[in-house]
Amino acid sequence: MLYYLIGAVVLVGLLWFVTNTTARAIEHLREGTALRRDLPAPTGAFAPAHAAVDALARSRGYQAAGLTRVLAYPELVGASDEEKLWEDMGAWLDRAHRRMLVAQFVQGRTFHHFITLYRNPTDGREVMVNTTDLPAEFFLPQPPNHYVQAFPGRSLDELLALHEQAEAWLEGRGEYERVLETLPLEVLDRLTRERAGYVTRLPLWKPRLLWWQLTKGRYLNKPVSALYG
Repeated sequence: MLYYLIGAVVLVGLLWFVTNTTARAIEHLREGTALRRDLPAPTGAFAPAHAAVDALARSRGYQAAGLTRVLAYPELVGASDEEKLWEDMGAWLDRAHRRMLVAQFVQGRTFHHFITLYRNPTDGREVMVNTTDLPAEFFLPQPPNHYVQAFPGRSLDELLALHEQAEAWLEGRGEYERVLETLPLEVLDRLTRERAGYVTRLPLWKPRLLWWQLTKGRYLNKPVSALYG
């Protein structure tokens, strides 16, 4: 009996620690206090990963649009540089289609986001479509104006084709105008803060973090037409 009691106490303590740490990270994202550094050029293991994405992006009409390094876990804002876990990010812009591509390189893996921004000419509301291969994309709920779909393990060309389908689906739902943004990394930062702000306004958002983590997988590999239709 004592072993069960000790196990329960350890489990509760672990869940509290994970939930509290994640909540602090979300609050840092909401306030925009997560650390960000300029990255003049890709370095280390990010260099070959960036070169591979850059070659594919340029062959499809994209132009390089910035590099940055951000703190992967904002709850470590007060930690030393040696303790921090950074993620490097590169961005490309397709001006003809008013579409952005962002690549994240964190802990040896590269993830991609195709992002298109829209504006409703009737009410001026901004809408975002994001197609990614990031498995953890649905760890947190999305704001009502964020249409997101995640397909882990897909190639860049497959993601682009799926993104074009999502664009067509949204454009078929109303009068939306594509918005050309020339600073994709700043756009992604703004969208991240917007999402964090939305999450922290939800009732009982901290206790619900564990549930969101456990159920995120059910949203993967589904198009926006199925998720939001």
